[in-house]
Amino acid sequence: MTEKTNLESLYNSNLKPKLSKLDKERIEVAEKVKKFIAVSIIPIAISFYLTLTIGNELPLLAGIGLCVWFYFAKINPFWQAYRAKFKEQVIKEIITFIDNRFSYSPTKKMSLSEFKKSGIFLMGVDRYRGDDYIEGKIDSTHVEFSEVHAEYRTRDSKGRTSYHTIFKGLLFSADFNKHFNVKTYVLTDVAEKMFGFLGTKLQKMNKWRGELVKLEDVEFEKEFAIYSGDQIESRYILSPSLMERILSFRQKTKKRIQMSFVDSRLYVTVPYRKNLFEPKLFGDIVDFKNIEEYHNDLNLVLDLIKTLKLNTRIWTKK
Repeated sequence: MTEKTNLESLYNSNLKPKLSKLDKERIEVAEKVKKFIAVSIIPIAISFYLTLTIGNELPLLAGIGLCVWFYFAKINPFWQAYRAKFKEQVIKEIITFIDNRFSYSPTKKMSLSEFKKSGIFLMGVDRYRGDDYIEGKIDSTHVEFSEVHAEYRTRDSKGRTSYHTIFKGLLFSADFNKHFNVKTYVLTDVAEKMFGFLGTKLQKMNKWRGELVKLEDVEFEKEFAIYSGDQIESRYILSPSLMERILSFRQKTKKRIQMSFVDSRLYVTVPYRKNLFEPKLFGDIVDFKNIEEYHNDLNLVLDLIKTLKLNTRIWTKK
């Protein structure tokens, strides 16, 4: 039986009945949200009128603040209860289907210290969120990943605060099957693609992560810029077969992945614009296509393990 056939069998036997019950709860929550939006128009309209009349933005801010408070105090608890049930009954079931060696914690995330340790992003993090933490052992290889969203903060001339995304997507970490003493980074090669020869010069100026490493694989260097504290060790890590597998994963997923090799662990970032593994509030949730999408997003990490052959230990440590 194919993977899709097995997934359809799981859907029909286990997931569809659960989704049908959850859909009734979703509709109830959606109706509450619609009513809240309709009712909120009145106080916001009045506060907006008062702001225009007196030339002061305080009434508008008070009106918006009151609506926000009411939403989080009275409406959001219903959404959070529905969301928690969905993840426990549906997402957890799909994860177990993919590989029962994984454990799932919907509210946990990869820690900020691990995000910083990866060294893939150098900008300071002012706000860090995440969820859907998954952990397990594939053969003798420990893997963990979760969705994370890292942001930095700016303030304009009026003191207003804005947050900007550093990274949003999956942060993945795994034991690596080679031992290494220095840090090596495999980063998306934006500079050379945009600026050609000048881009190469810009790459060499990036001294924070070590020296720019030039490899013999032309195709790999078109996609990535490699930095390391040791030219020889970086070539030991990035064997021709591993580079080929990284390229294969990059081309198959169309994702601008970035990687680092730190303290004998591999870190990978896989960017996503959407929030992963979240239930819908508006729209049908029972359709099999939704389950297939959740499965494909989760299965991407398993594909990463398989493609890079992280579960095989064919090298001995020094």
